[in-house]
Amino acid sequence: MKGNTGKIISVDLTVGSNRIETLPEEYYKKFIGGSGLAARIFWERGRFDIDPLAPEAMLIFMNGPFAGLKISGASRNSVAGCSPLTGHWGDSSCGGYFAPELRYAGYDGLIITGKAPGPSYLLIRDGAVEICDAGEYWGKGTQDVTKALKDKHGKDYRTLVIGPAAENLVKYTIILNDGHHATGRAGFGAVMGSKNLKAVVIKASGKEMDIADRAAYEAFRKDLNKQIVEALPATVLHEDGTAANLTGGVFSGDVPVKNWTSNLWEEAADALAGSALTEAYLKRRGACAFCGIACKRIVEVKDGPFAIPEGPGPEYETIVAFGTLIGSIDLAATCKAGHVCNELGMDTISAGGTIAWAMEAFEKGDLTLADTDDVALNWGDMATVIDVVLPKIARREGKLGELLADGSVAAAKKIGRGLEYTVHSKGLEAPMHDPRGGGHGMALTYAMSPRGACHVADPMLFVEMGARYYPEIGFDYITGMEPRSDENKPEAAIVSITFGALENSACWCAFADALTIPDWLNLFNAVAGYGWDTEEMMRAGRRVFYLKRLINYRYGLTAEDDSLTPRMLEPARDGEPEGVEMNFEGMKARFYELTGIDPVKGIPTKRILEEHGMAEEALRVWP
Repeated sequence: MKGNTGKIISVDLTVGSNRIETLPEEYYKKFIGGSGLAARIFWERGRFDIDPLAPEAMLIFMNGPFAGLKISGASRNSVAGCSPLTGHWGDSSCGGYFAPELRYAGYDGLIITGKAPGPSYLLIRDGAVEICDAGEYWGKGTQDVTKALKDKHGKDYRTLVIGPAAENLVKYTIILNDGHHATGRAGFGAVMGSKNLKAVVIKASGKEMDIADRAAYEAFRKDLNKQIVEALPATVLHEDGTAANLTGGVFSGDVPVKNWTSNLWEEAADALAGSALTEAYLKRRGACAFCGIACKRIVEVKDGPFAIPEGPGPEYETIVAFGTLIGSIDLAATCKAGHVCNELGMDTISAGGTIAWAMEAFEKGDLTLADTDDVALNWGDMATVIDVVLPKIARREGKLGELLADGSVAAAKKIGRGLEYTVHSKGLEAPMHDPRGGGHGMALTYAMSPRGACHVADPMLFVEMGARYYPEIGFDYITGMEPRSDENKPEAAIVSITFGALENSACWCAFADALTIPDWLNLFNAVAGYGWDTEEMMRAGRRVFYLKRLINYRYGLTAEDDSLTPRMLEPARDGEPEGVEMNFEGMKARFYELTGIDPVKGIPTKRILEEHGMAEEALRVWP
């Protein structure tokens, strides 16, 4: 096997055992790697009848075929399983340095089941796997633990660490790689917490990987790296980070305000812009392994009530989630909120979305001081959010902490009010891109995404901006494509979702997006030796998408769950998209028709599954 190693580590924390498995090469050619390969393993071995925080639940870390390549965009890996936040299929991806180290150690993935008898961490050194005591780290923040583990084992050891919120089973907690790079969504930090697993620490002695056609790869590697780094999106991201386009988003209606009750806050365009962060607080730029884009922000807020030491800065999602979404345009406060969430180990999207819901509920009287431990939840009160609300959530402290620790949907159901103004799909709080302004096609892909509302499951955001097009497969940017229209959106969504499945299974960074169809084929064939043509590559992407939907169907999800909340579908109240109606149901029906998805079950028909080489899978869902 080339590119991939074919080997994974399986660990049972309950009995303290581990073993090395070899996966069939067919799995890789059909499901690629990353979240696709994880889905194939979960389909075969996963339990659909247990709580996602039960000891028997699977936690899967999986590389793509390009992990370890010295090329921009290839250093990500996926974490997957049943999401404790949503109760169905979940996956999350992370850049940084863990994926190359895992590959150099000789493995494509890591499967963890069971529950350790006490706080533990996993230590991997090449072929040696050891379960170590983590009692001294339990209860401590991610930065302190990351530093302590590196001090103990060596600064070149790579770490995955959870924070106190995950130990307390807050359902939207993260796993942090080397103190900066987060698997942010779907709550897999809580799965580690439920297993008494504080960290994974890894070191490989070698730094090489076996490539199918090294000469072919080296012939285009340097040019491809240059092509990626010099592309306009990459240069903009390097200069001002992921918030570089926030200003334009404010005026198009893409940036949600006060729990999506507004699409326009003009002052935010300057106050929260990526350029404002660069000018006011940027200390230096950071990067994932081997990446020349360097989009990461290292910031410092030197003084004032929101002062923080030099460290990881907020991305676009954090800036909006702890900015306009909760009624604030204080950039220093956003930096502090992101810092606190990192230390506690919480997803800023779900945390901000849940707090925004609670603020609206408090404003409406659906939540009272009796429900919130006498904490007033007022729009824009960042001091209360940072000093009181986030710590309470992380500790599950009092009525307020317990209420918000399971996310906005669970909170609304618990109080019996406010479900209509939650903002999610399939239980996952929506990211900070409002499709009413940013593009109606994104509403469709939010609803179709197997893990729930997601802007990185596919490149639809970029497609509607005119920044992604694939003329080699007949999908060119349609001049004049109107974002706030349903025209051509189902067709565009299909291509977008297929490529999203490819990218996430390859564990490729969405920001290294300058690859053409021939570039993709060159990479897959020269590195992993898949021997694909364009048609088979696209079939693999579609196959991954279909398999994740089959997993959700076994969890009880149907076409009815391919939906958005009333708040997300009501016409915008102001800004450019004010009053524009969205033809969501029409787009959904057309998408089902084009993809062969049954409009009741929400899964591909038996014929479509068989056409995509999934006859065995079809037997489980189509008797």
